[in-house]
Amino acid sequence: MSQDDTNSWSDKDDQMMRLAIAASCDSRIIARPNPWVGAIIQTYDNEIVSGSTQAPGDRHGEIVALDKLGDRARSGTLWVTLEPCSHHGKTPPCVERIISSGIERVVVGIIDPDPRVAGSGIKILREAGIEVCVGVRAKEVAMDLVGYLISRKLGRPMTLVKLASTLDGYIAASDGTSKWITNEESRLAVQELRADSDVIIAGSGTLKIDDPSLTVRLENRRSPLRVVLGAIPPNAKVHPARSFSGDIKDLLSELGKEGNLMAMIEGGAHVANQFLNQHLIDRLHIFYAPKVLGGGQGLRLFEGQGALTMAMAYEFDHLDTRTHRGDIEVIVQSKETTKLIQEVVTASTNH
Repeated sequence: MSQDDTNSWSDKDDQMMRLAIAASCDSRIIARPNPWVGAIIQTYDNEIVSGSTQAPGDRHGEIVALDKLGDRARSGTLWVTLEPCSHHGKTPPCVERIISSGIERVVVGIIDPDPRVAGSGIKILREAGIEVCVGVRAKEVAMDLVGYLISRKLGRPMTLVKLASTLDGYIAASDGTSKWITNEESRLAVQELRADSDVIIAGSGTLKIDDPSLTVRLENRRSPLRVVLGAIPPNAKVHPARSFSGDIKDLLSELGKEGNLMAMIEGGAHVANQFLNQHLIDRLHIFYAPKVLGGGQGLRLFEGQGALTMAMAYEFDHLDTRTHRGDIEVIVQSKETTKLIQEVVTASTNH
């Protein structure tokens, strides 16, 4: 519980923000390129409703919840994962509707880093006499919205590199074979990662060796845009796909301008190494199978120029370790991404 008199919250606020975070999951895909925002409202007589952001141009999470209540929202409390917007876009400012609804208290997870908002929504609500508390479960919200945060702060999508490896660090045998290193459960987890992405990036070498489709094979889940670094063979399974030749920073900038928030890299050892060398890996998922090739003749996780000394090694923060029927998934995050998240959390809890 915060002890700051101007920004204090209770255990109930913590509990309700958890519900708001859960509500946001309903819109995780359809809301993009907007952030997937969850909202909970409790009325003065303890009626509770939820809402989540709809497709671009449609209602934000707060408005969905308010529409369920109408006049009954008066004197209630609103919990919302992201600061309500204060600008005119495809929809009117959410703060105007919150003020007119008669809501007495608003609890916010994190400040919106979008320059059009950036604390102005909170300021407007407070000037209207509404009590506003900011920073409840801020780290959890920021971790969930990391793709949106990176997009607004860096102008590019969040990058997630996925690799499957033997215990001794090989992604393919010396003859080039890589099917299958990991088991079916691990491959299902990869499908979930793809389904959560807006873009899949692969190298042309991967297409020549494996000829993957890079689609999502889960029921009722859309397949993301596929981008190949290099030429695409006319009969490749990855079609329809976009070919790109040039600096990967330019590619990410282009994808960011198009509104893509999450880019998954499945391009193999050389492509992964490109992203590593340019400090462009936000999160790294390595799926290890309990297999050993030995001998030192296969294809390593990262191929190409690397750190020359241990002191120069690329460092990451450990996020999670998961098991998939014997396989082990290790998830790490770049130091730079951790710092970005912490900056948002600190700004929110101090607001």
